[in-house]
Amino acid sequence: MAGPALALKYLVIFVFFGFTVLLLLYAIVRRKNLSKAVPAFLLFLILTAIATYIYYQNETSELEASKKFLGDYKLERLDRKTCDNCKVRLYDGFKYDIIVQGKIVGHGKWHIESAIDIPGYFLKVENGPNWVVWEHNRLIEFIDRTQNE
Repeated sequence: MAGPALALKYLVIFVFFGFTVLLLLYAIVRRKNLSKAVPAFLLFLILTAIATYIYYQNETSELEASKKFLGDYKLERLDRKTCDNCKVRLYDGFKYDIIVQGKIVGHGKWHIESAIDIPGYFLKVENGPNWVVWEHNRLIEFIDRTQNE
């Protein structure tokens, strides 16, 4: 079900930006006829401002949503070995530390994602599981740093 919705999303974005570029080209080509060029350029500026506003709103909401993911998560397995006293601490700036018995033994990057067919944001950890990690569970099943070798 997510495939057609995702395709439609990208199609709408492509059509929007295509129309905006065509407006700019039309204004440039008709620059000698101000009665046509000025309204086209003004519409171009309005659409560009709307796209910029939506982009920054999305970025701001994503940064706000990422704050609820900060903190400690229990880590069950580290580098393919069961780990009883392991945790992952997520920091601002999308960095994390792996802590074993109070000592930092590794670090990496994290980010949040959303999907059309899954409500809300979920956590993605570098070298972590490919499936969804919810912030309310505070559990990361594994981090495997050996898979890059």
